[in-house]
Amino acid sequence: MIRAVSNGDRPAARELELRGVVQGVGFRPFVHRLAAGLGLAGSVRNEAGAVRITVEGRPPTLDAFQERLTLDAPPLARIHELEVRGAPATGRRGFTVAASDTAPRGRLPVSPDVALCSACEAELFDPGDRRYRYPFITCTDCGPRFTVIEAMPYDRERSTMGAFVQCPRCRTEYTDPSDRRYHSETNSCPECGPELVLEGADGEELGRRDDALVGAGVALRTGFIVAVRGLGGFHLAVDATDEDAVRRLRERKSREAKPLAIMVPTLHEARRWTEVDLEEAALLTSPERPIVLLRRRPDAALARTLAPGLDTVGV
Repeated sequence: MIRAVSNGDRPAARELELRGVVQGVGFRPFVHRLAAGLGLAGSVRNEAGAVRITVEGRPPTLDAFQERLTLDAPPLARIHELEVRGAPATGRRGFTVAASDTAPRGRLPVSPDVALCSACEAELFDPGDRRYRYPFITCTDCGPRFTVIEAMPYDRERSTMGAFVQCPRCRTEYTDPSDRRYHSETNSCPECGPELVLEGADGEELGRRDDALVGAGVALRTGFIVAVRGLGGFHLAVDATDEDAVRRLRERKSREAKPLAIMVPTLHEARRWTEVDLEEAALLTSPERPIVLLRRRPDAALARTLAPGLDTVGV
C-alpha cells in the first residue's frame, strides 16, 4: 500500500536565536520542558550574546513550540529579538541542554538580582526543609544574578558560585528536568554553599550560621554599627530607632544630611512605620524590591536624623 505523506507529516527542523534577558532567568530549563512535553528533539544552549535552540519535529508542533516560547516564557525573561531559520532534519532523538558556547558574539543584557520567590520563602521558614533558615537559598526564579556573574554566557563556573561545588543532593536537583532548581546556577544548601560568619572589628570570628545572625542582632540592638557583606559589597546597618547610632553612622560615612533608607522584613512591618498605598505595596513586594519613598507615620519611633527635614523615608 502506498500512502501519501503531506508536508505537515514530514519531520522538519528549525534553529531559533533569542536575544534579550534570556540567561539567568530559567530559560534553558523552560525550553527543555516545553520541547520534551511536545515530543520535540533538539538542544538549547547559552551563547555569549544569545540563547540558541535547535528543534526538530512535525511542522504544526514546531509552530506550537515557537508560539509558546514567547507566550509562556519565564516571568523574568525579556525576549527582545527572535530569529528563526530552517535547518536540515537529521532524525535527532531527545532534547538536551547543551554546553554553552563561550565564543564572543556581541552584548547580552544581564538579569538583575531578584528578590526571594514565594516557593523559596516557604522553604526558608519550614523547619522540616533542608534549607531551613539558609540565607543563600535560591532557585531559577529568584536570587542573585548581576552581582555574581563574572562573564557571559551565564553558567556556574563563570560566576562567584563557581567556588562552591554542589553536594550530591543539590547536584540531583540541578540535573533533574522536573525540579524547579534544574540548571539553577546559584543552587546550594548549608552542606555545600556559602555560610554566614560574624567577625569583630579586629577580625576575630564571633559566630557562624545562626550564631552569626543572633550576634549581629544583639550588636544592632546595643547600638553598634554592623557591616553586612552583601552580594554587591558592604552595607552599614544600625538600629533605625537609635538616634545616637544613626548619628554615629553619619559621622563615619561623612554623610551629614543625605537621607538613609530603612530595611523591614515584611509589608506588615513597613506599614508599622510608614503609610503604604496599594501601588507602593505592589512595588515593595515586586521581584525587583526597589527602595520606595514612603510617608513616615506621625507616631513612628524612627530616628529623626534618618531623613532630616523630610516627612518621607526610603523603605
